[in-house]
Amino acid sequence: MKTRRHSLASALSILAAATAFAANAQQAPASFHAYDNTHYQDVDLVGDAGLVKANILYQRPEWIACTSGDTLPPKAEFQAAVQAAAVHRGPIVLDFENIWIKNVDAAQAHRRYRLWRQLFLWAREAAPGHMIGAYDLLGPNTDQYLDCARDLSQYQDGFFPHLYTAPGLSQETWERRLDNRVVSARNVNPGKPLIPYIRPQEEATCGLNPEPAYLPADRWRRQLDQLGAKASGFIVWSPVMCSHKVGDNRGWIIETVDFMRSLPFASSTVAQTRSWPLAPPLAACAPTPGVSVAVQAPKFRALSAPMTMQAAAVQCEALPAL
Repeated sequence: MKTRRHSLASALSILAAATAFAANAQQAPASFHAYDNTHYQDVDLVGDAGLVKANILYQRPEWIACTSGDTLPPKAEFQAAVQAAAVHRGPIVLDFENIWIKNVDAAQAHRRYRLWRQLFLWAREAAPGHMIGAYDLLGPNTDQYLDCARDLSQYQDGFFPHLYTAPGLSQETWERRLDNRVVSARNVNPGKPLIPYIRPQEEATCGLNPEPAYLPADRWRRQLDQLGAKASGFIVWSPVMCSHKVGDNRGWIIETVDFMRSLPFASSTVAQTRSWPLAPPLAACAPTPGVSVAVQAPKFRALSAPMTMQAAAVQCEALPAL
């Protein structure tokens, strides 16, 4: 009888421990996605801070001619570029800044929705083991066409808006913008990670200011802490053509290393999985009731003869039928 009582007690103890472990596992936060997309020659955010290198695919000039005309770049050419860009384990982010789905009428919004849908499908085909997303597609005006934004979210593995700090921008305003991105992400798809682009230097164009000022270390840390509390990660970015060395401006690096060491879970690049088949494509993008949509006037392209010859040489693909 004594042995039986001890066995029962042991079994209950094991059951209680297993229950507690399961409860803790359910409450454990998801891994924090911290990526490096900088080009500084004297910084090692991967080795020093444990960040993972991310990939970005910038739109080529000839592709801009295609997408501006509601057509696609050639599939083989685009997919080859995706594969060439996928050199690191981090996400592949498509930077196509002329086809955001905002400030246009419903017909144009739907054509841009179809462009993004096809680009995401092709990118997934070309690099099936990577996270796929778009730079700044999730922006402050996402709710203008919420139905199409929600549908497009099924083709993306995360949201990658920018949260750079313009000269003169207060920290309070930066945090309100972060809050707006969080709300937009939840409205579109709360199951997708929100991973904003951030920059240790003030936002500036290389040609106008090739070496913009660095953020004070305490302000940079405040931004990291806010992202740690409200977002799913970040991508640290610097331009390719300028800002090659940080020199003595290393306070933000020290704070990044300390922030990463404070995380309960290390940076993660777990490959995303998707349940196929996807939902059928939407036949239209309906403006969200109650959300004001500013519609741009139609743009008429008046091309000179040399420009017309150049445009004629650009090879594009038509949008596939729905």
